[in-house]
Amino acid sequence: MAVVVVGGGVMGLSAAFHLRRADAGVPVTVLERQTPGAAASGASAAGVRVMGRDPAERALALESLRRWPGLDGELEGETSYRRDGGLRVAIDDAASSAVRAWVDEQRADGVPVEVVNERTMRGLAPGLGPSCMGGAFCAIDGQAEAMPTVRAFATAAKRHGARIEEGVGAARVIVERERVVGVETTDGRRIACDAAIVAAGAWSATLLAEHGVRLPLETHGLQMLLTVPAAKALAPVVGCFERKLSLKQLADGSYLIGGGWPALISDEAENQWDVLEESVRASREVASTVYPGLAALAVARSWAGLEAFTPDGVPALGCVPGIAGLMVAAGFCGHGFALSPAVGDILARLALGLDPREKLWQGLRLDRFAKGTT
Repeated sequence: MAVVVVGGGVMGLSAAFHLRRADAGVPVTVLERQTPGAAASGASAAGVRVMGRDPAERALALESLRRWPGLDGELEGETSYRRDGGLRVAIDDAASSAVRAWVDEQRADGVPVEVVNERTMRGLAPGLGPSCMGGAFCAIDGQAEAMPTVRAFATAAKRHGARIEEGVGAARVIVERERVVGVETTDGRRIACDAAIVAAGAWSATLLAEHGVRLPLETHGLQMLLTVPAAKALAPVVGCFERKLSLKQLADGSYLIGGGWPALISDEAENQWDVLEESVRASREVASTVYPGLAALAVARSWAGLEAFTPDGVPALGCVPGIAGLMVAAGFCGHGFALSPAVGDILARLALGLDPREKLWQGLRLDRFAKGTT
């Protein structure tokens, strides 16, 4: 048996690592058209959260968060992960009044989120703005850093024997008699395989379309801002009800500001983008309202990642119906990074014919699109 993984982002690399760790006798090749992490994975805000997720991905997120504290040990690498909690604040009466129901609905699925009053909130994150009225806190949420995590997965996969081909993409997945038999590369080679895992982010749908597979993805450019360093002050990841905000302070003291603000996609095929000044201004305004100390800090760098979005806002995961040996993990809608440990394990299990732990992801199956459920 042999497996080809299409895409050298965090999902594809996690799959390669888990495949080789589970069965060292299975040849695994990762095809990455640029360099590992060059697309969405490396541009990620790298939040590691379960709070606020769609019900269809909560079990998957809980399983992934169970593994994150020990992931550096598993990979023998450094992800810069830390678990300091996640805090989502309310800055108006309407949001504040809705917090209890929002929390209770998640707690029913085992998410350890709790309502916090203003005093508790300010103890967790001193420096919050005067408009912050309390909110919700999840102690098991946290953060890592994007490129260190990508490198840790890549190094671990190679250490276990996976081959990573950089600068080589997949031109097509070769299917004969409704079964995967190989992958044709962009440099004209054919790599024989028994299973192919398509984890190519925004470019996944094109590879599947040739085989009549409907994967309705829409590509969005998502902006990130990084400030100059400041004194360490903020431990949890901070979000805001009804506002686009993801705020983290990194190990060097700089603040990473995201939350889904749009960037302009200038060339989707070549992963090229432009930051929009209006998004920069709006993002900084929300961030400074929630955390006023940011207003005095200059932006040192800005960038974007091209993210694939599904119509229902949750990823497509699992086997492609009707084609033996073809699997997909795509459409993570800007919040897939945290799921990478569990997703890689599931993909490896599917490829190797092991128990795929489907109860964790049964609402994410690709066939939901064919059934018109979105």
